[in-house]
Amino acid sequence: MAAKKLHRLSKSAAFYVPIGVLIIVALTLLGASVFLRIMDIEVTGASVYSTDDIIKVSGLSVGDNLLFVNTQSVAQRIRQALPFVSTAQVSRILPNIVLIEITESAAIAKIIHAGEVFVVDSAGRVLMQEEGNGPEITDDSGNPIHLIDVRGVDIDNAVIGSIIRPVFGSEMKLQYMQDVLSAFEREEIEKDVSYLDVSNIVNVHFGYLDKFRVILGGSTNLRQSNLRHNLGRLPETVSQIEFRFPNTAGDINMTDANAEPIFTPS
Repeated sequence: MAAKKLHRLSKSAAFYVPIGVLIIVALTLLGASVFLRIMDIEVTGASVYSTDDIIKVSGLSVGDNLLFVNTQSVAQRIRQALPFVSTAQVSRILPNIVLIEITESAAIAKIIHAGEVFVVDSAGRVLMQEEGNGPEITDDSGNPIHLIDVRGVDIDNAVIGSIIRPVFGSEMKLQYMQDVLSAFEREEIEKDVSYLDVSNIVNVHFGYLDKFRVILGGSTNLRQSNLRHNLGRLPETVSQIEFRFPNTAGDINMTDANAEPIFTPS
């Protein structure tokens, strides 16, 4: 008899214990949901957009439940709504703070397509567009931002917030544009470059200091290692040229990464 009673108790325990655990978990989550409310939303790294702009498109509000914040969805909303945002990282900081860390793209170049001017970052992502003579982008002080005129990239489609889509067969031109623009940024010479011409992929060149045409050549010379080498030594090369040929414009041929650049006065 005692064995039967013990068996019934075991069956009851097997039934009620999981329910009890579920009730405890539910009460714990309920308690946490009551106390873990967003009290502050912090934004770092933004300059093009205000903190209010970023919070607005994030969909977050003070008082929301911190546990139910989908950080990936919030980050995606911010990137899709604000073209200058390159990356957005959203984190929960217990017990009641959400941190949004922003990395913004820099407007570096402009490309004309279908009568419109598209402003892009070094990855070729469209940041803005305007018809006519082009957008007037200014910095925090109101001064116009220098934009490199990109030539030779045939665009099939351009959508704000996305990388431009080249015409079929011209993908290599886009790749070269991206590589060279990124190299300009890395070497911090983008403000001295007037244009970048990738029309002929074996004769990529750019304007420098409104005085020189710098010839990079084709694929071998556009490898990242060679770009770093050539663009890294460009300022010193120009200093030597200006010492030997004062006030003289011309071509700087850097197609041979293993040789000294060749200057040809114009």
